Amino acid sequence: MSSNDQSIEASTAAINSHQAKTGSGPQSDSTVDSGVNENVTSQFPGSKVQVGGTKRGENPTIPDEEGGEQSKTTGRQTKADDFGGVGGPEDKVKQAETDRPGDDDVTGNVRS
Repeated sequence: MSSNDQSIEASTAAINSHQAKTGSGPQSDSTVDSGVNENVTSQFPGSKVQVGGTKRGENPTIPDEEGGEQSKTTGRQTKADDFGGVGGPEDKVKQAETDRPGDDDVTGNVRS
């Protein structure tokens, strides 16, 4: 068995351990408060844990690295509400164009 296979098996065993699943054992105050143990990143190189909110409000802007994008027509960055319901932001613009043709609030009607 190669060292890489052994490393994978050790990581699998660690993440499936009773302690990892239940959070038993010594825990920091932030782990107890948030319910997220950021110390596990030491077992998984390249991983990261973000603890705490971003304080971005009810309808936060979605950064590019998290799947958002800047609209070519409005220049506006994608917001969380753009992903609510059926379909993505593009589908919602097409539906708005169909439902409200000529409406100034419909981004598809804006010409640049």
